[in-house]
Amino acid sequence: MTADKKESMTSRQRVKTVLDHKEPDRVPCHMNASLPTVKNLKHLLGAETDRDMLNALHIDTFDMRGITIRDGIMPRYCGDEHVTLSNTWSGDITALWGIVEEEVKTDYGTVRNQINYPLKDADTLDDLKAYPWPDPSWFDYSDLRSRLEPWADRSIILTGASVWQHPSYVRSLDNLMMDMALDPSMANYLFNRFTEFYYEFFTRILDQVGDLVDCVALADDLGTQNSLLISPAMFSEFVEPGLRKFADLAHSYDCAMLLHTDGNVRSIIPKLIDAGIDVLDPLQPEAEGMDPASVKKEFGNDLVLRGGISTQQTLSKGSTEDVREEVKRVLSVMAPGGG
Repeated sequence: MTADKKESMTSRQRVKTVLDHKEPDRVPCHMNASLPTVKNLKHLLGAETDRDMLNALHIDTFDMRGITIRDGIMPRYCGDEHVTLSNTWSGDITALWGIVEEEVKTDYGTVRNQINYPLKDADTLDDLKAYPWPDPSWFDYSDLRSRLEPWADRSIILTGASVWQHPSYVRSLDNLMMDMALDPSMANYLFNRFTEFYYEFFTRILDQVGDLVDCVALADDLGTQNSLLISPAMFSEFVEPGLRKFADLAHSYDCAMLLHTDGNVRSIIPKLIDAGIDVLDPLQPEAEGMDPASVKKEFGNDLVLRGGISTQQTLSKGSTEDVREEVKRVLSVMAPGGG
């Protein structure tokens, strides 16, 4: 049956169909964007609210941390132990982990760059243990359902956790990689603290709203433009156990497990599948070995694929027509058969 003859689906049906590796009435759409982009889009579309904008763009998903991943619907902070958090906290991980950013203007808009690494100078395990680690009990989950239910017409994604990338935000990537090579006890302590926090935090969220959520997402950039950031052996030792733990959690609530990782991760895709990853994002087409069509041909029976449009070239530097034609081309290759 051709797509134009298929019965129209709701957003949630559309996403669930894709997660089942079947072909929906059309490919579902997801959106995250910077705050300046959101403001510009609302102005151009005449949209007053996030919902107005998502409707105008036919977006099928709702990210619990919001479009900008800083203004969503998350448990309310109710403790007093963490000076950078307030009861208006809505998913901004920079506040959660004591990270400071500054806004920088570029030729393509305003971006936020991290300017501190709270544990960069830690020398011992005691230094790591002295950090003011957040606790899941600092948050109130009781009204999460009532705030999230208005978005139940869309496919809801629970995002914000990380087992590898967020530790690098507090330790710095170079120090974390040195720890992995020279002092694994330091690296494992960091990985365990982040994994344990996010696992319990997500468990409490899913206990409240798991039936409304279709996908749980981790953000753990593991690739460079041409290779992995770490060896496959180090991935298996330090990162894979955390991914597997979150995949088991997601599946226990009948949710799919999505992993966001930029770059060339082709060599570990079989390991990701074995760990329980269901959805791979963003399929960075410039990265060596990550041609979307090739990835789908080899792994499409086991992975749902999200992305495949170049942000480094097409979306940031192309004309409107360039974007339109590239989207059509990628859809023509990736949409048949679903997934």
